[in-house]
Amino acid sequence: MNTLLTLTDVPNIMADGYLCDERRSLLFLSVWGRDTAIQELLGRLSLKNDEGLSQLMLMDDALHEHLLFPGDTDNLDKRTSRHQRTRFGTLIHLWLFDKRCLTPDRANGQAFMLPPPDDPHWHDRAWTLLRETTSLPLLDHWQERVLAYLDTAQMLTPVHGFGALTGWQLSLDTPALTDFISRSIRTGELRIVAQASGVNAYPRVA
Repeated sequence: MNTLLTLTDVPNIMADGYLCDERRSLLFLSVWGRDTAIQELLGRLSLKNDEGLSQLMLMDDALHEHLLFPGDTDNLDKRTSRHQRTRFGTLIHLWLFDKRCLTPDRANGQAFMLPPPDDPHWHDRAWTLLRETTSLPLLDHWQERVLAYLDTAQMLTPVHGFGALTGWQLSLDTPALTDFISRSIRTGELRIVAQASGVNAYPRVA
């Protein structure tokens, strides 16, 4: 069972989970604290001077350091909720996350997906996210083949962190994906009309 992490930069704030990319850029952070501590954290994240926070250092019980880079806070969104019935009194629960977790960056072909752990429908979620992120015309019966290509081409990769969280990063190389789809249509791997009952009703395109 994971323990809580201590945020060393702001007293009296604990984290129960985070996700980051391979550069340790913050994608999702869940923290708890009293209202004054949470407001101090948000305020210091918005500062650009020496009192601001260009990085977040979290510490676990074994004194292992977990470093996160929040980056430009204009790219972050937040959600808060107030919990009054706790052993520590009234606490604020803050979720701080990259805006691309909610809205894909279609111009750059980038998005993040945070499905529940062991989600049996994550392939469908990934397919929906892809269709929301790209302007390429995609047919539903291409799902399995296209997602397999994204995995092989490392355009859909897992992100890691701490706590009971899972995440995936979608980073599209649109010219490569376009070439794959065109080539697969020409060779018959992808068909405009889905096969019915396993019958190969449509010949390959030359």
